[in-house]
Amino acid sequence: MLKPLNFGNYQALKRYSYNQMNAWATSVYASGFQDGQDSMPTVLEFDKDTMTEFLQGIDGIGEKTVKKIVQAFIEKGESAWELDAGGEE
Repeated sequence: MLKPLNFGNYQALKRYSYNQMNAWATSVYASGFQDGQDSMPTVLEFDKDTMTEFLQGIDGIGEKTVKKIVQAFIEKGESAWELDAGGEE
């Protein structure tokens, strides 16, 4: 972990104006936020067809059950699926 504050920075910070301190704190927050974003694993995004294919590949899950599961995701808003331009799913 990179230490954002060393003794030299501390001495300079003691003399900062409000605006300088605010800019420094914002930059520390922004760099920490970016580090957190970079360390997050990639989120998998499924569309309706990909989810259907995935579920059909599991033994013991039939087509009716697959349709129910996909429909439940759509109804509960648990997905990032959007309606296409024609208004169909």
